Amino acid sequence: MRILKKINKGIVLTCIVLIVLIIYLFNVEIKRNNDKPEIEKVCKDYIELVNKYAVTPESASKVFAPNGLSEEEQKAKKDDLDVAINKSMTTLETSLKDKMIDNELAVRMQKDRIEDFVRNNSNVFSSTLTKFNKEVTKVMKFSFDEDQVIVTLNTKTETETKYLDSLNENKEVSKKNDQISEESITLQKVDGTWKVVYADLELYTNSMDSMGMVTKIY
Repeated sequence: MRILKKINKGIVLTCIVLIVLIIYLFNVEIKRNNDKPEIEKVCKDYIELVNKYAVTPESASKVFAPNGLSEEEQKAKKDDLDVAINKSMTTLETSLKDKMIDNELAVRMQKDRIEDFVRNNSNVFSSTLTKFNKEVTKVMKFSFDEDQVIVTLNTKTETETKYLDSLNENKEVSKKNDQISEESITLQKVDGTWKVVYADLELYTNSMDSMGMVTKIY
């Protein structure tokens, strides 16, 4: 009889633990589902920030034929482009700090990826990137791990590059390109607010492929 009582007590305790665990997991799932709209908004806001700065700064986006300029003028144009990009990236870094976790290395990594992409696609004597627009077409999944989540996204990216057509008297030409991708953004909840940890976004344009110039940065 005593053994039966002990067994019954053990079963009751096990049931209580299971019920508490189920309630906890249920509440966690509800909380995560409630967080999803905010997480999605943070991802889209971050992508909008990338769209804004992943282009040649407007003040230096004009393309020039080098053979029509002196060496001093060519150097001046290159310097103007460098100054414009530095200024743009400084502003970008400030904006990234507002949207990302408080980690200098994480912020610098994202800023450097965008800056490398802009510099590789900005040359006042060959081409400038005048449009970069990435948009989320579908949120595929949220992969939660405690206070972090990896959001998998389907995206469409449109780019436009301006260059001088050497086969047509250096006439200014614009070429457009678009690409569909699956990408991801990792976020962490900090003091009740979701912040970006790392954005695995593809920075890509092949709008100059006909000229043998393809730039792709991961």
